Amino acid sequence: MGFRSVNQYLREYISKDYAGAAVESPVRLDCSLGVNSDLLGNVIFDRLHGFSQKSVLHEGSKKTVINEGNYAEIKYYPHDDSIISSLVSWYKRHGVGEDWLTEDYFLLGNGSYGILEGINLMCLTGGRTVLGHAPQFTAYVDHVFCTGSDYRSVPLEEKDNYRFCTDAYLEAMNDGIDLYIIENPNNPTGQSIPPDEIRRIARKALALNCLLVVDEAYAEYLPYEDSAINLIRDFPNVIVTRSFSKGWGMAGLRLGYAAASPETDILQQLKKILLPFQANALARALAKAALDSDLENPDDPFGVRQVFEHKHLLLSEIRKYNEAFGRKLLAAETHPATPIMMLYVNTPDHDFSLFRHLLSRGLLTVNCETYVGLGKNAVRLMLPEEEHMHLLLEIIRESVRDLP
Repeated sequence: MGFRSVNQYLREYISKDYAGAAVESPVRLDCSLGVNSDLLGNVIFDRLHGFSQKSVLHEGSKKTVINEGNYAEIKYYPHDDSIISSLVSWYKRHGVGEDWLTEDYFLLGNGSYGILEGINLMCLTGGRTVLGHAPQFTAYVDHVFCTGSDYRSVPLEEKDNYRFCTDAYLEAMNDGIDLYIIENPNNPTGQSIPPDEIRRIARKALALNCLLVVDEAYAEYLPYEDSAINLIRDFPNVIVTRSFSKGWGMAGLRLGYAAASPETDILQQLKKILLPFQANALARALAKAALDSDLENPDDPFGVRQVFEHKHLLLSEIRKYNEAFGRKLLAAETHPATPIMMLYVNTPDHDFSLFRHLLSRGLLTVNCETYVGLGKNAVRLMLPEEEHMHLLLEIIRESVRDLP
């Protein structure tokens, strides 16, 4: 039974999101959802373990406070925005916005996806149109359609190994588009777009008097000079979304943020749409503790060097397996330091599922069949923890050997 109050766009739409998809076969190794494979920093757990309830000793009618505790930080609605000051300091320590970035440039949200939902509601209701690229994050595409808006995309072509083409994106930009969005790095390929190319897109979007969203959920794995936050001062139409879920390894806390110019009303209008008390107090406290520290390895806090080594090893081994068995498992265009990549096979068999082929050998990936522009022949793979790399290589070897 369905009631007419329910949004008709929801009833008519089939979700593309891959999160929580049922798995029917035993899993030996999970390389699906994108979270940092490294352990969380000890500073985060030190802060977590520091939470305590107020302790009171009762002696008859006399009460003695033994420990004041800091329970109030999570007991009440979150008002403490000091994490934003920590964000500003973090970026300035890494050479971003040294002489201009202030707290006014940031807004907190429930993960970067919560921010993206808010941007869609701010810009796309009433049947308006967004231009993205295919493939890109499926949950974002879902949300666009469920608002009753039109999602258009510039395809990343297989003939170009799914490399992002700035010229093709620029050519698709016109007065009929109400919002532009690009991912850097891209999900699922893990490729990055050079800053000068993003600048070209931002310049045309500004000329069209339109916002450009740059989703940087995986950007901790890129150099800081590659972030579109650096463009905000020159391009007030740019809004950047980032997350503590990926590189920071705190996906369960659901904390993200937007960065945009305070010289516009972008953040002011976005704040009206986002839920009151965005970003829970525990997430704010733990993320602030991480930002204020040097973490365990200040020279490489997100383990980028290890990701680079493991990714290089995996891609090299795939090439060896292809040669050894006369098969062709391909890797789409990708950045060497991002922990995700897209693997695919070029086969005339449209029923062949690379996801099921890998799963039958115990490797869980993300089925790219749900991504716009992709099909059953592709999967997204997230690099595992170091101790599981040998198992990944073993399974991939078996999988390449048994490819049709």
